[in-house]
Amino acid sequence: MFFRKIQQLALLVVGLLVWSSCEKDVILNLADIEGQYVIVEANITDGEKIQWVKLSYSSSYYDVTRGRGINNAAVQIKSGDDIFVFEPWNSDTLPGYYYNTEISQQLGEKTYELSIEVEGEKFTALSELKPVPSLDSLSIKINPFSSLGFTQDTIYDIFVHFRDLPTEGNHYLFNYAVNDTIKTPRPTDKSLVSDENLQEYVSLAIFNINRADLKDGDEIMLEIRSISKENFDFYNIFFFQTDLSGNPFAGAPPANIPTNLSEGARGFFQVSATGQYSIIFQEENLE
Repeated sequence: MFFRKIQQLALLVVGLLVWSSCEKDVILNLADIEGQYVIVEANITDGEKIQWVKLSYSSSYYDVTRGRGINNAAVQIKSGDDIFVFEPWNSDTLPGYYYNTEISQQLGEKTYELSIEVEGEKFTALSELKPVPSLDSLSIKINPFSSLGFTQDTIYDIFVHFRDLPTEGNHYLFNYAVNDTIKTPRPTDKSLVSDENLQEYVSLAIFNINRADLKDGDEIMLEIRSISKENFDFYNIFFFQTDLSGNPFAGAPPANIPTNLSEGARGFFQVSATGQYSIIFQEENLE
């Protein structure tokens, strides 16, 4: 993943140099976004018993703290006649968090609508749950750059193997964990795949991992999620803006990141099907 992102950054930097050679300087007042936007984090999956929606206000681009949590909202998700109300969690310990334990058992390939009311304003978003392919296996190989001595530490590639869905226009998000500890908590840690250039059967290096972070007997778990094209674009633009600027939006996306929320709210609402596959790391068995 690291080396793939380096290539993406190189291409983007070239594009920025070309763009800057023929455009005037634009000065943005990035400090003025503080408190202007409602920021929504709503990733609903069929793999979790408790589902969460997080709400906060935007903070200044130059502020390293996270945006202030919103504790007085009415939050619900509905599909057809089914309505799932999200209750606020303990506002003292987790301000801005809302949860529901019923929706997980009833998720299906349908369209869902998120509705949020905050201080007289209403924000909505739609997301369709799409299927996800089953993962056949995982394998670990030494990274080619590492085998040639181009890296100081030994780096391994985690390969995923699966048969892609017969339909076109599929997009996937990948996470991984080691011994139940998630290693991809931030949006920029995750790996994204579009089926645009995939073969019918996929064998793809999806993450890099440092040998120093592994020991024999560790369990490596890979998760795949189905996401929309809009969510795919959201994560890609988020990566470019945060990795190039060095500032992860002070905990909240700025105004120019795409969103599927109405009425000026920021963030994204996504309902996903999930799949998992786990292997036990043994160095002697590596290819």
